[in-house]
Formats: sequence, structure tokens, C-alpha cells
Amino acid sequence: MTDVEKRRFGDLEFTIVFQPIFDITNDYAPYAYEALVRGSSGESASAVLGSIDERDRDAFDAACRAAAVEIAVAYQIPCRLSLNLTPSAMCSPHHGIYSTIRTARKLGYPEGLLIFEVTEEENCSHFPLMRRHFDAYRKRGVKIAIDDFGAGYAGLSSVVMIAPDIIKLDASLVRNIDSDPLRQALVRGNLDAFRLVGISVIAEGVETERERDFLKDAGIGLMQGYYFSAPSSLSVFRFPRNLATSSYLPAAGTLA
Repeated sequence: MTDVEKRRFGDLEFTIVFQPIFDITNDYAPYAYEALVRGSSGESASAVLGSIDERDRDAFDAACRAAAVEIAVAYQIPCRLSLNLTPSAMCSPHHGIYSTIRTARKLGYPEGLLIFEVTEEENCSHFPLMRRHFDAYRKRGVKIAIDDFGAGYAGLSSVVMIAPDIIKLDASLVRNIDSDPLRQALVRGNLDAFRLVGISVIAEGVETERERDFLKDAGIGLMQGYYFSAPSSLSVFRFPRNLATSSYLPAAGTLA
């Protein structure tokens, strides 16, 4: 962890790691990097969040997003930046999307390159209010994604209420999809619906070549997962300017 990546929130030291989302139809150029919080000694996101007082969760959520933008600017990432957003933080007057946009503007990062991934662990009554916020920010070029589609409450009702630009298929749908007819049918059926309304799809949690190949054949070009690259410090990635070359691969990647 470099000095650029060290951050503090009260007495807690944390950092941000990044996992690329690749466009496999464009020579595996990165479509975006998703920012993920970790402890200073590599503790998981759940461990870090578990140490934050409930009253400070929204402020910490905003601090993580701000740190991700600052690190992305420092390393000059050449594509979009994807940031997780909890519904409660979204609806906070001080810690919502606009707080992150202010940081991006201050640092000169184009707000039109920001993706906000809505993460949902329980049924949320905020969705109608969120939709109004999202519609306003989309006019600035910001993209809205539903994370973990197919798991928990991230289902079709969330799609209808939010009308996202991007759907991220949960790893539970992707796992062993190459040999599971039910997963295949569910994913293909939803893909047809999303294409009709212009929603892009990202498959997350891709871990095997066979999963990648099935998803590619199904028409999914955006993928993320350990098969391609683990979450890492931005210092391990190379960022040349030519999007048409495969030299965007992580320095220690496993791309086939």
C-alpha cells in the first residue's frame, strides 16, 4: 500500500483496491475499474464496515468514494470508475452522489466517467426517491448500475423502480453457468429483456474459461472476476493510452 492509497476515517486506517471490468470484445480493454474498500492490513470490506458505527456509515461511504476518485486521478486511470453506493447514503443530503461529483470536479475527473453501483442488502423503501435523484444525475452523464442482480433484493422489481443503465449479474448466476441449464435459461431470458430497453450487462464473478466462453457466446461482452484479475492496488496496473492494445492487462494478470 503506497502513501497515495492510505486513508483514515477517525481512528480507522483503510485503503481502496480496484478490480477491472474488461470489454472482451475490444481486445480486453478495461471498461471500468470498480473501487472496493479494504483494511490497511487487507481486511475484507465486511470487516471494515463492521468496525464503523452505524451513525457514521453514510459518512464513511462517502469518504470511500472520495478516496477512490482521488486515487484514480493520481494514477490517471484511462476509463470509467465504478463506485458502490448504499441506498441510505444515496438519500443522505450530505453524503450522496453529489458529494462524490464535487470531489471529481475539484480534481478534474470527468463526472461523465462515473458509475454508481447501487448495493442492496435489504428491501428498500428509498427507491422512488432514488429514481428521481438518478434521473437528474444521468443528465450529467453519470451511469447507474444495479449490483448483484439475481441475489437478495436485487431483482426485477429493482430494475423497474430504478431503470438502471447497467445490470451486474451476481456471481451466483455466473458460477458454473456453462454446465447449468437453469442458470443459462435465466440469464438468456433476462438478457433479451435488457437488450430491448438498452440496458448494458456486466457479468461479475467470472472464474473459469468455460464461464467466460458461455457468457461471450450469450452476447455479454463486459466481464469481471478472478479469472481476469483479482482486486489490487492501482500501482500494479499499466495504463498506456492506446485502447486497442492488450497492454492494458494487469501486470500479474491471468487473461487467456
